[in-house]
Amino acid sequence: MRPSPLRALLPFLLLAISPGSAWARTPGALDRTAGVLGALLTLAVIGAAVITLARPVLEIVSDTVVHSFGRALTVGLLAQIVVIPTFGLLIAGLALTVIGLLVVPFVAVAVVLLLLAAVILGLLAVAHAMGETVTRRRMARGIMLSPNSYRYLLTGLIGLGMLWSSWLVLGWVPLAGTLMLGMAVVATWFVATAGFGAALLSRAGLRGEFAGRIIAPESLTDEYLWATPQLGVTAMKRPDRKQ
Repeated sequence: MRPSPLRALLPFLLLAISPGSAWARTPGALDRTAGVLGALLTLAVIGAAVITLARPVLEIVSDTVVHSFGRALTVGLLAQIVVIPTFGLLIAGLALTVIGLLVVPFVAVAVVLLLLAAVILGLLAVAHAMGETVTRRRMARGIMLSPNSYRYLLTGLIGLGMLWSSWLVLGWVPLAGTLMLGMAVVATWFVATAGFGAALLSRAGLRGEFAGRIIAPESLTDEYLWATPQLGVTAMKRPDRKQ
């Protein structure tokens, strides 16, 4: 069994980030690395909790990203456009009454937390989808792996972290660092938008209409159609074949 690329590069990465290395002595290198690793570790902990407590929810959102990526991206973009005006109208409407004015802070906090939860769930779903795709491709090449959601999530988060690797290395260069940072932010925003849209499409993982799990009647086999009622028609027994 061939070692994974991450395992092969791990000794070189540890040598590069060691306190005495030239890279570690560059201005802000350790701060940038600590920030990215801290964000990835936070997502990993939250993702592990989601998988443990609500794995079907994450899988539905992840399947929605895979099977309805265009729809998810469109919904995510539209949601970003309308969320601020809608939030402003909600706050303005509540402020017109005395009771509404009292609950404005609680509503504002609740809306922000719900949006943040949807964005995080979307990011985790994108990471899960990326990790599942990579893992299944490696398994198709004959590499023995144990497919599970924890592996999918970890592999996907490593992939998301690679989006920021160029900035971690070249962040101290004036022009190149700014360019790499902009590219990493845009790429992260792109995948987060698709994940956010998938979370909205799937009703936070409660609806699977866009997850590719509904089989069209025309794609079913004859054996299934004979044994299962379809569109209100009673199922019939398959006629005996003539000898």
